[in-house]
Amino acid sequence: MLKKEFRLNKRKDFEEIKVKGKLRNGDLFSVLELKGGQSIKVAVVVSKKISKKAVERNKIRRKMYLMIGKNMNIFLEGARVLFLVKKNILNRSEAEMEKCLKKLF
Repeated sequence: MLKKEFRLNKRKDFEEIKVKGKLRNGDLFSVLELKGGQSIKVAVVVSKKISKKAVERNKIRRKMYLMIGKNMNIFLEGARVLFLVKKNILNRSEAEMEKCLKKLF
């Protein structure tokens, strides 16, 4: 699991990233990245459009945070990153998610 100090959790930060961030599209998820900050901050957004079941959405979120935690060295120092999960991530392995992450960065 990703440490609390690396998590993005303020509404104003989410809005700022949505407005000013640079979008990159992958097969399993999209990434909105905004450079310039004190430390790396990351958030994962899993919409109800992905799955109506909270259990499945939380499972995806946990897998994503685990994968991100393993690959923290990919992100630039001070970057704020927002992961927007796509529907085709269902039933995918962590290795496939990691491959998509490395392709985007």
